[in-house]
Amino acid sequence: MWHETYEEMMNIIISIFRLDEYRPKEDPKSNDFTFKAHIYFDDAFEAVGGSRHLNKYAKNLVEVIKEVFGIFKNIDHKFFKKQQQVPDQKIIQTPYGGRLIVNMPQGNKIVVHFKDKELIRHKKRWSQIMYLYYLLGWKLTRKFYTRWQKGEDEQKLKEQAQKEKHNTYILALDGDTDFQPASVMLLIDCLRIYPHVGAACGRIHPTGSGPVVWFQKFEYAVSHWLQKTAEHVIGCVLCSPGCFSLFRAEALMDDNVMKTYSTESKEPSHYIQYDQGSLPPVTPSRPLRSVSESMCPRCARSLPR
Repeated sequence: MWHETYEEMMNIIISIFRLDEYRPKEDPKSNDFTFKAHIYFDDAFEAVGGSRHLNKYAKNLVEVIKEVFGIFKNIDHKFFKKQQQVPDQKIIQTPYGGRLIVNMPQGNKIVVHFKDKELIRHKKRWSQIMYLYYLLGWKLTRKFYTRWQKGEDEQKLKEQAQKEKHNTYILALDGDTDFQPASVMLLIDCLRIYPHVGAACGRIHPTGSGPVVWFQKFEYAVSHWLQKTAEHVIGCVLCSPGCFSLFRAEALMDDNVMKTYSTESKEPSHYIQYDQGSLPPVTPSRPLRSVSESMCPRCARSLPR
């Protein structure tokens, strides 16, 4: 997120709460996958009287979460029952700014990372790098390293780590995306069924009305539905759209992907290639491919290259 409007924030937060309701954390019938939502809010602070405080956009996000929590918490209650509101939450100070953790009604978590541009690199690409290294480097890899330090068998740990990387996915979303849980399940099924698929994206279309939206719908149909499919047939999908794409952790953790994408821009081509929010067109050291049209006709195929 950056400086989305209140209505745009409402779209993504409602979608996340829908997913929480669709896959309750403690429900034994819904144990096929677990999830946690992380929101990285770029440029979330402003100077106030010599100190740093959340700006109006970050405060709007907190209000949206409170409002949506109240709706989903009380959705099954009778009108005259006492309405339950989101518990008091605190913003924890961190080296990059602040962090807010909210427990959704069905037990899953939303973690909001408020970035202060005076403490850490801002803009979209560096937020992507931050969450990739945090989720994949710190949260996923560190626990196996800790177990290795305690003396557990190295070979078994490597096998377990490889399996977890293969079965861990990151769903990338924009700050105004509105999606249904069924759409997420389609992407997950694509990566589960086909082990060599690096990423998959849904068929995306803009909402709204008016001439600008009409043009955007045409643009999306050409660039996302036609161009990406054509790139897939050729065998080189250059970019997976960041507004709704599911990536396999194993593909993202390849040195030839993340190491290149985290390169600081020093040449004109770098600013175009890296700073426009796209993973770099490099080939992973272990070949991966996208799903074929005949295998998954309802998904647009994409692969981080």
